[in-house]
Amino acid sequence: MRGYDIPEILLFNDKAWNNHEYLVKRFKDEADVSTVPLPPAQLEDPVKELESMKKYYEQVDEHLHPVIERLDRKHQERFERLETMAQKSRDVFWWPFTQHDMVKEVTVIDSAYNDHMYTYAPEAPGKKELQPKEMFDACASWWTQGLGHANPKLTLAAAYAAGRYGHVMFPEATNEPALKLAEAMLEQNDWAQRVFFSDNGSTAMEVAIKMAIRSTTIRYGWDDKLKPEIIGLNGSYHGDTIGAMDACAPNVYNGQVQWYQPRGHWYDPPTVQTRRGKVVVTIPDEIKSKQDSVSYESLGSLFDPERLENDELKDVYQRFIRQSLESLSSQGRKFGALLMEPVLMGSGGMVVSDPLFQKALVDVVRKDGAELLGNGTQGQTGEWQGLPIVIDEVFAGMYRLGRSRASSYLGVTPDIAAYAKVLTGGLIPLALTITTDSIFNNFLSDNKADCLLHGHSYTAHPMGCAVAKASIDILEQLNSDGSWSHYKQDWGVKANENIWSMWNKNTVDFLSHLPNVQGVNAIGSVLAVELKDAEGRGYTSAASAKIIAKMRSHEFEHTNINMFARPLGNVIYVMASQRTRPEQIKVLEQTLLQCLEEEL
Repeated sequence: MRGYDIPEILLFNDKAWNNHEYLVKRFKDEADVSTVPLPPAQLEDPVKELESMKKYYEQVDEHLHPVIERLDRKHQERFERLETMAQKSRDVFWWPFTQHDMVKEVTVIDSAYNDHMYTYAPEAPGKKELQPKEMFDACASWWTQGLGHANPKLTLAAAYAAGRYGHVMFPEATNEPALKLAEAMLEQNDWAQRVFFSDNGSTAMEVAIKMAIRSTTIRYGWDDKLKPEIIGLNGSYHGDTIGAMDACAPNVYNGQVQWYQPRGHWYDPPTVQTRRGKVVVTIPDEIKSKQDSVSYESLGSLFDPERLENDELKDVYQRFIRQSLESLSSQGRKFGALLMEPVLMGSGGMVVSDPLFQKALVDVVRKDGAELLGNGTQGQTGEWQGLPIVIDEVFAGMYRLGRSRASSYLGVTPDIAAYAKVLTGGLIPLALTITTDSIFNNFLSDNKADCLLHGHSYTAHPMGCAVAKASIDILEQLNSDGSWSHYKQDWGVKANENIWSMWNKNTVDFLSHLPNVQGVNAIGSVLAVELKDAEGRGYTSAASAKIIAKMRSHEFEHTNINMFARPLGNVIYVMASQRTRPEQIKVLEQTLLQCLEEEL
């Protein structure tokens, strides 16, 4: 029924066919089936025809009274349930990333479609009329939404796969949805040859880490008892499973996990923000640059491929990285991989890293990493070099930042990459870790125990694979048919040669001048506004609380649609889907601006 509640089916009692008898059986536990008599044959005499129909309608009334009573009862039951859902949910749920004592209001979501959620917000308790509060899903339901809630093409793809397969075994087997998805991913990522299926982004990164560290251990002949570390960026976050957490620097997310053990070295990357109309790169003190910050005229100039090759900061960054790698090696530390979120670090506060620094890190590790880290041997042509480069595209990939591969903005290709979230358009959990034969071949042997010992019961479930393939097809069409040309023109971008955003360039500039705003970032469908906070920045900051509350519940004159947003401490982010229209973006910008200005 495509998500609709259908409590009653009403049809004529046609004794020639008796369709109602079949429908009673078909909808036995889903809907009541009722019949009314067929209308009488039409009479030529209009007076007699009128009298005949009056008698018919009186007869029909007798059949409709119980139908109306049932509908009214079910209507009341629905509202009774809606009225109690908030408290019952408080009583039984353990919400993730939520301090329950701080939850003032539970959002009861009755349905969702496209970019909007329809929530239950009664004017008065016990009032059995639903005027749903329409809310734009401004957090993209934790960054998963790319093609809108309940996208018909995706839901039909899921239904087809569910009806044909349900779930089927994957190891040593294949099915058409899984194979089609793998082929599509490898066509989109022509550097890769292998696809590993899992269920979420954190698991996809766990798998990537296992792939990388095993490959490094074999390449450099290390003892299996050695516990190699990783090289990464401070502020990155790769998931909530233990291995993925260990691959991140100490932070608020892993600080209370007793089993957490940091296993790596994390660079403080130069970060990017638009401040007072200028794109500013802030350089950490340890890099020892002549300047602590550098300004650029535009985001496009920052990501210009020519800058990534010729900016004078390139030598500064590379020299710093080489020196630090030599220092780490002199301490006897061994590293098994370089892990990065490309361009934008999501959970760390929507922080944009200088793409030049990320590229410099990859280039140095690949060119000189084996020697600088004391490993000594480089791979053959066509194999990974220095250390395997692992790119976490879980958040940034699949056109969230305007391209299928966010790492392409850096001018680098990975050896391993992880995808999830928008991979399935936001409909169903699925994740992929893709890699090269150079990595895959390290797990081949005559010993079964040497294989990649990782997997889960629903690996490559056909529903998820079918939905992901449909999602990729839609995203590729949006990329090629000019659907985003309005946004690109606003940012002065032709085709895909540089970075762009769905958020208006002038709005971003205006936001960056507000006195309560520290800085702004806008890339692809993501807009992030960092608020000034006298008590310090971070996930535990409450600086955005009033603004978020206003975005959710305030009555605006320019729109009746609120925004369901979740902050990252003092960072307010708003995320559109890849199908959000320019006129909707304009309304969202107006709402955000009003909320920010009223809190000055």
